[in-house]
Amino acid sequence: MTACSPEKLRNLFPQIHHFDKLGESYLDSASTTLKLQCVLDFLQDYYSKDVSNVHRGDHHLSLEATRQYEEARNTVAQFLNAKSSEEIVFTRGTTEGINFLALTLGDLLKEGDEICLTEMEHHSNLIPWQRLAKQKNLKIRFIPVTPEGQLDLSQLKNCLNEKTKIFSVIHISNALGTINPIESLIKEAKSKGILTIVDAAQSVSVTEIDVQKLDCDFLVFSGHKIFSPSGIGVLYGKKEKLLPLPPYHTGGGMITRVSLDSSEWADCPQKFEAGTPFIEGAIALAKTLDFIKNSVNLNEIRAHEKTLLQEAEAELADIPGLRILGPSGEKANILSFVIDGLHSSDMSFIMTKEKVAVRAGHHCCMPLMEKLNLPSGTVRASFSVYNRKQDVKALKRSVLKAVNLLRTA
Repeated sequence: MTACSPEKLRNLFPQIHHFDKLGESYLDSASTTLKLQCVLDFLQDYYSKDVSNVHRGDHHLSLEATRQYEEARNTVAQFLNAKSSEEIVFTRGTTEGINFLALTLGDLLKEGDEICLTEMEHHSNLIPWQRLAKQKNLKIRFIPVTPEGQLDLSQLKNCLNEKTKIFSVIHISNALGTINPIESLIKEAKSKGILTIVDAAQSVSVTEIDVQKLDCDFLVFSGHKIFSPSGIGVLYGKKEKLLPLPPYHTGGGMITRVSLDSSEWADCPQKFEAGTPFIEGAIALAKTLDFIKNSVNLNEIRAHEKTLLQEAEAELADIPGLRILGPSGEKANILSFVIDGLHSSDMSFIMTKEKVAVRAGHHCCMPLMEKLNLPSGTVRASFSVYNRKQDVKALKRSVLKAVNLLRTA
């Protein structure tokens, strides 16, 4: 395999050329990534020539759509190193995947059982479990977060105990960039017979994921976090864990027989995909993953993003009152910071006027922000393969501009 260099990869994202013409810097990839040209080309061709439904027709368009859709499932399975494509369920994204699990696994839990989460979870990996806990009188325990933005692993054994049935954990913090020791966490949970769920929304585009090596029971991610369309996601589940689960929702396409008083479900994974799926989204995601697998060296991309992150941290270090949140050592492509006395949203508003796109606020992690005593959240810049040193310089200029304006206001 001849891997594309970061500079060559950058040219494969047409929106970047648009930003370059406007003098804008996109530093919000943790929220959503830009889309590859091959994805846009496929969608144009699909909508122009190939639209048809899957699993329902005998005409050639439907058969071809079904073939591509199921090949996409196989591509995802290979990307994650799943044992079988039967372990891949297409969803609308990470949020739906976790809601799916909270609803279906809830049937296996009884009053007094416990669920373990962490204090750095995205709301999508918190609210579904809160609702389930209230419905079934369950207890949720949380692994605490230290002031440095890391998990306090000294509390792990208190959270994973004989009552714990489910452990659902974020791989990489979307708010701080913290990389959690996912393998050792899963190993500890598995040693106690606890079901494990990994939120890989932030990690899927920055590190290789091998579900067999991780040995997790379930893993979820969103296509829009890895250069693909919004509205498509993946739920991986070990086949033996998926088989006993009831359908998440019901309707056409997930049954083998229906009468007026009963229905019989299809096999996995079809029984979890009621209705017409996002066919083109699944195929586009597969084309992205196939491109990454065959044309991208993730280690090289990770090194590129790490270099930009370190340069950004160095550039911002001399700004009075600026504090960078999260671990000072190894972390992902996220730079989250605050300026003493300034509201994060005010900062980002001015930075946007300076043509730098960042995100400000709680990043769907309000409990984490409260724990770290950050009432207005943080300003978050996040880097990807298409960013360059010029973006780091633009980031600093926009921060200085915002500080100067707000300090003198």
